[in-house]
Amino acid sequence: MIRILLADDEPIIIKGLRKLIDWAAFGMEIVGQAYDGNELMALIETNPPDIVISDISMPHRTGIDIIREIKQKGIPTKVIFISAYQEFSYARDAVAYGAVDYLVKPVVKQQLEDVLSKAVSLISEQNEQTIRKSKLQLLERKSQNDQLQESLIRLTDGTLPLHSEEFRLLNEELQGPLYSIAIVETDHLVEASDRWSEKERRLIDFAIGNILQEIIVTSGNGHVFMRNGMHVIVISHDEQAGATVLAQEIREKIKAFLKLSVSVGVGGAVQETAFLAESYRQAEQALQTKYFVGLGKVHVYEPIGTKPSFDKELYVLQMEVVRELMANSWQEAASAIRKLLETVKTAVYGNRTLAVSTCFSSVLFIIQELTKSGVRLPVESIDMHDLQNRLGAYETFEAMQDEIVCIIEQLFSQMDIDSGNKDKIMMAKVKQYIEEHYAEEITLESVASLVFMNPYYFSSFFKKHTKQNFKQYVTEVRMLQAVRLLVHTDQMVYEIAEKVGYNNARHFSDMFKKQFGKLPNDYRQDRKKSD
Repeated sequence: MIRILLADDEPIIIKGLRKLIDWAAFGMEIVGQAYDGNELMALIETNPPDIVISDISMPHRTGIDIIREIKQKGIPTKVIFISAYQEFSYARDAVAYGAVDYLVKPVVKQQLEDVLSKAVSLISEQNEQTIRKSKLQLLERKSQNDQLQESLIRLTDGTLPLHSEEFRLLNEELQGPLYSIAIVETDHLVEASDRWSEKERRLIDFAIGNILQEIIVTSGNGHVFMRNGMHVIVISHDEQAGATVLAQEIREKIKAFLKLSVSVGVGGAVQETAFLAESYRQAEQALQTKYFVGLGKVHVYEPIGTKPSFDKELYVLQMEVVRELMANSWQEAASAIRKLLETVKTAVYGNRTLAVSTCFSSVLFIIQELTKSGVRLPVESIDMHDLQNRLGAYETFEAMQDEIVCIIEQLFSQMDIDSGNKDKIMMAKVKQYIEEHYAEEITLESVASLVFMNPYYFSSFFKKHTKQNFKQYVTEVRMLQAVRLLVHTDQMVYEIAEKVGYNNARHFSDMFKKQFGKLPNDYRQDRKKSD
């Protein structure tokens, strides 16, 4: 609705204007009225209407005063004057100052409707001009921003001519005296690839960009641009640690506001913008170390020296894993695997591709050596065609390391060396697990998965080797531990119950009595008497 403000020092005139036409039919509503010039100006300034219909001769401020002040203050309100005065000069002054038109009292309905139509056309035209102007300004800003982004990409590429006007203008944008490049990368992108749509990814980039805009651009600390799907920041700072401090702030704010984990790589500081290409390469290298150090951190560039060949050491460690597997000793084998992988991590630190390929070749070597030694392995145990891709998909070395341990443990469970000896090893592993975890919730299913069996087969396997069913065995282990605590400590029965895996003290007491024929406290008292 177009908002109308009426003004006249005679209330009867305002009343007549209200009734003269059907304002709603014109898409208009009367939002106020004034009886002198000061009141009218105050209403215009407080909440500018679209159109003012006012007597040209008002107390305190004339219509000419009003329209002059509206024009000076840039208020877009359109003004239509009415008056009993018929002097041409007065009307000419009003139009000269920007009045839409001038009507003589008494106001004729048709004339008012014609003038209002004229005012509406002017408002529509003005709105269109404003929209066009805004679009042009937006396009201009976008063009300038695109140009700046392109210049920054070329600068960090090292392809921007240092004597060009483009470089000179860019150099003026960056304050210094020190300059660094930082690269922000969202963590868990691979894991979230099936969870985030392309639209959601763009929204995430937009949200991160807003935070960077506030911290970097709005605060005058540099500029931000996108490159290879990551946010790149050119930071201007005074002190050597300035870029790292800003990088920490960026990481913390993104985590706090967006609940996202990001890693930030920070290149070394340079004193001239011409050397920012080197800082960019360093930031890339620093960001690569997140694979070895961990996600959600700021990684500052540090030179990585050339490392000596470790082929001989690698071979020795690989063979150690093979020997332990052949000896049917999983605990020793697992320890040897982790030692091998930690050595690889140290030797190839900073080179993710080499880390993946070295670990893959180590797994392949172990399988080949086991096969050479006569160990029969199911063909389907490991999909070697897919293995390297699987290993390369992990975001951290630690995650890849855990996967390799799991793969070789599964391989160990499927090895066909000596069935009887293997069964003993598996039973020893199960018993050790129960001894270490009796205070926790232990289920047939969880322990069966520990030795890669289905629960039904494991149940019969367990009974075959212990002459007890699984539940009875666990209960016996718990009760023996309970006896030890009853005899050697002063702990309450409910405390002992919790420590041997029972949340309910009454249930524990019933089970204890079933096992030993006495309640826990009675058992304790009898033992004290006998001692």
